Amino acid sequence: MKKLLSNKILSGSALMFLTFLFLASCGGDDKNNKTPEQIRSEEGIPVKVEEIKYQPYEKYLSFFAKLTGIKEATKGAMVGGNITKVNSQIGDYVKEGQVIIEFDTDNPALQYNQAKTTYENSGKNYQRIKALYEDGETSLAAFEGSQTQYEVAKRNYLSLRKMLFIESPFDGYIVNLKVNPGDGVKSETPLFTVSQTFKMRSKIWVSEKEIIQFKKGMKAITEFGGQKFIGKVIEIALAIDPAKQAFYVEVEFDNPRSVLKSGLTNEIKILTYENPKAIVIPRSIVMNDENGSYVFINDNGKASKRYISNGSESGLMYEISSGINPGELLVVKGASQLEDGSKINVIQ
Repeated sequence: MKKLLSNKILSGSALMFLTFLFLASCGGDDKNNKTPEQIRSEEGIPVKVEEIKYQPYEKYLSFFAKLTGIKEATKGAMVGGNITKVNSQIGDYVKEGQVIIEFDTDNPALQYNQAKTTYENSGKNYQRIKALYEDGETSLAAFEGSQTQYEVAKRNYLSLRKMLFIESPFDGYIVNLKVNPGDGVKSETPLFTVSQTFKMRSKIWVSEKEIIQFKKGMKAITEFGGQKFIGKVIEIALAIDPAKQAFYVEVEFDNPRSVLKSGLTNEIKILTYENPKAIVIPRSIVMNDENGSYVFINDNGKASKRYISNGSESGLMYEISSGINPGELLVVKGASQLEDGSKINVIQ
């Protein structure tokens, strides 16, 4: 019994000794008793840094605008009437002078058939009188009279034909067709659009502040159907449009396979500035006070406050023109807690 009691006393003493050692060790860790401010003061404010390096920098202005063929025209009805034939479909390639739309020739207001008969008869008569005149069997006055009648009849006939047989104004593709056979239309009703699409153009509208950034030959980019098309600025307005209160800038893209479609509204980006060797930093790390914009640099374990000048900006990035240099370590995270001269602790 005494032996058991002795063993219990020894066990309890050992437990008390171990507990004492544990409490002593915890009580001796001053770090656990320090405030975050004291820890940061001794060990430094945790930050992440990146080495400043030169890199390419580009600035684009983006617009949405409609694309059209380099040459495009919409033909309208010259007279009201019924359409009897439509000789082409959307996507067809047509030649200059090819008849696309035919109107009913039995239009009593035009008397096309009478004009055609008069033209054909006057032509026959002219050829007959011409042969007689060349043989010396009729007078010059008779020859000139028949010639005048023929020319008048021809002009009248061709004028009426132009109204009823609507031709393509130039070589190109039919990109829009607004009528079908049997339709009755009024004068000036749009009928079809023909376009030359091997090159595409677009007119974008820019503000007074933006216009000074544009120059002829600037690079333009648009994407469609998974393809990127590179073009250029070909024309810049010299005066503001009074209706839109904006300046137009015209751009042109090569489109050899006609992937880009006429009438397509697409995003167009204009490269207004580029620097192949720039210092670029995220806008989010730039701070401001009464003296200007600044960032922090890791200067041998301490934060160095640097006031910067930004040359250009694009989206979320700044191009820096002065204040920091390549090779220096820029604080990219944790800068909001820093002051000039603060001790810093760089973490990975």
